[in-house]
Amino acid sequence: MTKANKIFIVILVNIVIIVSQIIFGYISNSFALIADALHNAGDVLSIIVTYVALVLATKSITFKRTFGYLRAEMMAAFVNTLFLYITMIYMIYEGINRFSSNEIVNPIYMIYVGLIAVIANGISAYVLKKINVESCGHDHSHHKDSDANIYSAYLHMLSDTLISVSVVIAGIFIYYFKIYSIDAVLTILFSVFILFHSYGLLKNSFLSLMDMNITDIDENILKSIILNNSTIAYYNDLHIYKPSSKTTFISFTLVMKDKNIILEEINEILEKIKIELSRIGFNHITIEVTTLKGESKCSLIS
Repeated sequence: MTKANKIFIVILVNIVIIVSQIIFGYISNSFALIADALHNAGDVLSIIVTYVALVLATKSITFKRTFGYLRAEMMAAFVNTLFLYITMIYMIYEGINRFSSNEIVNPIYMIYVGLIAVIANGISAYVLKKINVESCGHDHSHHKDSDANIYSAYLHMLSDTLISVSVVIAGIFIYYFKIYSIDAVLTILFSVFILFHSYGLLKNSFLSLMDMNITDIDENILKSIILNNSTIAYYNDLHIYKPSSKTTFISFTLVMKDKNIILEEINEILEKIKIELSRIGFNHITIEVTTLKGESKCSLIS
């Protein structure tokens, strides 16, 4: 079974759990169960993005789609996380209202559905971790970026498992002690946790869509790489952006001191810069070269 097929099965299993949690959360009047379902839904959507990325990676770039589907990941991540934020804010509002009203909750559904979610999320986390380990074992360099996505999905499923465990514990506590406000407290805590947990993705996906630099590359290190040759006067028109989790673009113009510099020497300088930029994470590099008087230009794109 292929990596994509395994992830697809994980998605299907978790969709069934999400629907069950929402239905039985409504029946049992447990907002904590519904909050867990929504959190799980957000994580499943992120796994869907990973799955789609694996499928689209097999599609070739065309003349009309010169960037392929690079933006699909960040667009899906932003829309998904924004929806999750709106939902969680509403859940906090409802949790506060329920805390004051102390509504009765049926803990049986919380316990049984929560246990099923624990098992399903736990198995999903195990499968994703195994896929990641198998991929790394085959070829570390080729699978580096895709493994990062799968490992992130694994962490999401692991967090879902832990939250489902807390739902089960809360259900048991309500069953024996009849303290129904625990459901409202958990709803608020889960929602706040999800807001903090999702903020980084919401911020980075938005900034990525705005073509802003969201890398952690140090500006001084970058400057030392680009200007590491006495024939270079300075550089300008620097642009850095990250259209997906797997690609980092950089483009800039090198201004050479000598207008009579030969093409062979320029190529050597550009190749050295390109190698160093690749080492710090850039995988699409565009460099234009001009002289102080702007009388000659050439470029290197990789």
